[in-house]
Amino acid sequence: MSGKGIAAFNSNPSGYKVFRNIKEYGAVGVTDDSDAINRAISDGNRCGPWDCDSSTDTPAVVYIPFGTYLIGKPIVFYYMTQLIGDPRKRPILKAAPYLDALALIDASPYNNQNGEPGWISTNIFLRQIRNIEIDGTAVAPTKGFQGIHWPASQATTIQNVKIRMTQSSDSVHAGIFVENGSGGHMADLEIEGGKYGLNIGNQQFTMRNIKISKAVVGISQIWNWGWLYSGLSISECGVAFSMINGWDVGKLQVGSVVIIDSEITNCPVFVDTWTRETQPIGAGQLTLENVRLNNVPVAVTGYGSTILPGGTMTIQAWGNGNKYSPNGPEKFQGPINAMSRPGSLLENGKYYSKSKPQYENLPLSSFISARGSGATGNGNSDDTNAIQNAINTAAQQNKVLFFEHGVYKVTKTIYVPPGSRIVGETFSAIMASGNTWANKDNPVPVIQIGKSGDSGSIEWSDMLVQTQGATPGAIVIQYNLNTARGSGLWDVHTRIGGSKGTQLQVADCPVGSILPRCMSAHTNVHITKSGTGAYFENNWFWTADHDLDDWNSTRTAIFTGRGMHVEATNVYLWASGVEHHALYQYQFNKAANIFAGFIQTETPYYMPTPDARSQPYGRSDAFSDPDYAAACPPNAICDAFGLRVLDSTNVMIYGGGLYSFFRNYDVSCSSPDAANGFRNCQNQIFSIEGRSSVQWFALNQVGAEQMITIDRQDKASWRDNLSVYSNTIGWFSYSNV
Repeated sequence: MSGKGIAAFNSNPSGYKVFRNIKEYGAVGVTDDSDAINRAISDGNRCGPWDCDSSTDTPAVVYIPFGTYLIGKPIVFYYMTQLIGDPRKRPILKAAPYLDALALIDASPYNNQNGEPGWISTNIFLRQIRNIEIDGTAVAPTKGFQGIHWPASQATTIQNVKIRMTQSSDSVHAGIFVENGSGGHMADLEIEGGKYGLNIGNQQFTMRNIKISKAVVGISQIWNWGWLYSGLSISECGVAFSMINGWDVGKLQVGSVVIIDSEITNCPVFVDTWTRETQPIGAGQLTLENVRLNNVPVAVTGYGSTILPGGTMTIQAWGNGNKYSPNGPEKFQGPINAMSRPGSLLENGKYYSKSKPQYENLPLSSFISARGSGATGNGNSDDTNAIQNAINTAAQQNKVLFFEHGVYKVTKTIYVPPGSRIVGETFSAIMASGNTWANKDNPVPVIQIGKSGDSGSIEWSDMLVQTQGATPGAIVIQYNLNTARGSGLWDVHTRIGGSKGTQLQVADCPVGSILPRCMSAHTNVHITKSGTGAYFENNWFWTADHDLDDWNSTRTAIFTGRGMHVEATNVYLWASGVEHHALYQYQFNKAANIFAGFIQTETPYYMPTPDARSQPYGRSDAFSDPDYAAACPPNAICDAFGLRVLDSTNVMIYGGGLYSFFRNYDVSCSSPDAANGFRNCQNQIFSIEGRSSVQWFALNQVGAEQMITIDRQDKASWRDNLSVYSNTIGWFSYSNV
């Protein structure tokens, strides 16, 4: 079915090829196929390294059929690329002995002349690698080799990838190297051999179901603000996990790490971490929960001194760092209280998770094509009826609806009934346009997943939802379905403005303006009271702060009201980001049993001009909006909350970052060189109100003076928790239930 996708706003949509099979570009699987694969990636005047900051009109799926392909030159990613192999029989990319490169797959190469990276690492969005194997065993262990170089930001993933390297004590190889970015998500990886299985650093990341064996160091955490690992399986490594980079010069580079539901086997040491004398005071915070050790003599060591003896045992809960319960700070290192995990969120004692379905075992007859059903995807025609009919037919016939790449314009709500299975192609987009969403005080969903009273399953992956022009009454995704286990939204994102065709670009919404035509969503995602069991994984709900199709990445002034509003019970938020909304980023409102990790937010760049009191959406009691006129202290910067918890119970957060970098588009308030580390961009960023209970491991924050506010009383100041750049609290607990 691939090959029918169109890049709707490309300068030559009829001639541009979205889907590329590397064999059509000369790959044969006998001689060196590097050039052929790179031709498949670069074909079509695409956005390449150093050529442009970003682009939304040159997407590509590069398909690698089963076979073994010799690689003697690095495979270089271009912007908005998906590199996908056959999930039934993964192709093998075999490094030639003479490969001389930073990595076999290089997602952002460095310029050989001046060292400039191909892209700014925090602006690398919407890319994937899936279903491949990398074999580096032909490269000498003492010669540089890395399987994948992956500086990455939001809406990116690596899934179902295996990397093999020679096992050697003097190896310099690494499976995956990440040195920068603002990610991110990886799942279902298997890495064998080398010096490092993973050698990684990034602002934040979620990694799930990672298997590493026979490396010198399983995971080397270079730096971070926060990181969640779930389902680690590390065996036969010298040290399973190292997080001490920088300690030897008195400045630890790792902010916080959370490891849950994992197993370590036959490793002399599990974790190498800090001592109480570590600087900065908020760095190196570690939480372990439900980790099984098998023949691991030392569980935790601090620069060579045993802190926690190991053996064959299960670590129920252990940590070190700064604690608030809810008062603090208190320095702790030792056993802690595990979170109160509700059985409704568990499977075999671990938090439930499910990898993105790829439907590899279904015959072609089990799929329906969106374009074959009459939708155009050209970004101009009204595809509402064709899409609704296709969704209904697919659900009724128990088939999968495939959206070939395109921009599918709709003018009315699209209803997704129980039983729907929908998959896109390198982020096919549904774009809402028109008067249906004209009234900010009478909001209407764009995508409505179930209706109140509906129950059943839903699977939706690899798509975007966006708006066009003035749509202040749009609830971009409304989730109402009482959800059966096994359902999910994987790699489904919202992108509000900042791309071609949206009429929300630099020329439309210039910085400094507050224009009705740039009011583009009432709420990004609303999980209503009936949406029990909603499962979200690797989702980015973004109001664009800049124009992705402007070669200078110029800032924009686009206004959306609310980020993610959760009112349901038993909700999973794996690898979730919500950014740049006027009233809040996340709000958990009369919700219960919420698993969230890692979550990440950014405050709108335009704030405090206007601030949260005066932003153009006002407030509504019907949606339980914050009352900032009452909540904000006098003479303090009054910006939107990163997270608000209102009358919600058993909120369990395994790593999160609430960030505020700007004042009226000026980034100097979050300068790395701020005096004494005080980055003062807003006052309060995390508010708990009413009868609520919250547990949080690794609470990271940037730019807010107050880290925690409970019923309008500030509980934690940045100055007691200054970390590597962020401010970090390792363990927070509160209950008023």
